[in-house]
Amino acid sequence: MADELLELSGLLQLAPTVLKELATEFVRRGDQCMGANQTSQATACFLLGLRATSLLLGMGMLMRPANRDSWDVLSRSFLETRDLILTFRFDDQGIRSNVRAWFEGKNDNAWKPRHKKCEEFVRRLGAGETELAKRWSAFSALSHPTVHAARQSAALVATWVTGRPENVDEIMTPKVADYLVSISTLVVATTFELPQWVPLGCDMSRMPTVESFRLRVAEITAPILGRTSEISLPPDSYRSK
Repeated sequence: MADELLELSGLLQLAPTVLKELATEFVRRGDQCMGANQTSQATACFLLGLRATSLLLGMGMLMRPANRDSWDVLSRSFLETRDLILTFRFDDQGIRSNVRAWFEGKNDNAWKPRHKKCEEFVRRLGAGETELAKRWSAFSALSHPTVHAARQSAALVATWVTGRPENVDEIMTPKVADYLVSISTLVVATTFELPQWVPLGCDMSRMPTVESFRLRVAEITAPILGRTSEISLPPDSYRSK
């Protein structure tokens, strides 16, 4: 356990460097894509990539037990953004129409990710279940003023007011692991070039820390997340499928 916590701490300290490398490349490539076509799929992906990076920076600032309520709210916004990047990377006309509608900025559903399409694609690649829709739905239940969110907030504030002790390692270890995985999934969504995806052309040589970070995160966090249940809500409080 001590070695595990030390590894997590080291990766967490490295996270700002990884985010800076990603953001710098997103700005470089995003500027190139915008110069070629201001409303292309690639331009949309880099705009969303920069939003995701911004949210991750904010999430990193909330890595304390008393702030985990706020962390959940930002995490939901990040998941939505990352999943929309995954959606916008599909090389088909239906998605291009969705991207055009998104750029129009109207009050419609163009910002909603296509979770089913993304999950089917990942499954075909042999990468297993992603549970994108399930995670998005669960975090939605905690970011809106539902009874479940209110009860969680009440418990957190009561702990703060009464000064009840908490096991910080037990509480925060899954959050830190999930945060590191969130950064890694943004790396996958923006730097991988997979079949049926439009290319984004990120230059990995400009991001020397990113790939080794992603691989190390996968190795360290898998056993942690495997033994913890991130979703502690009643099954009927969110969409489980």
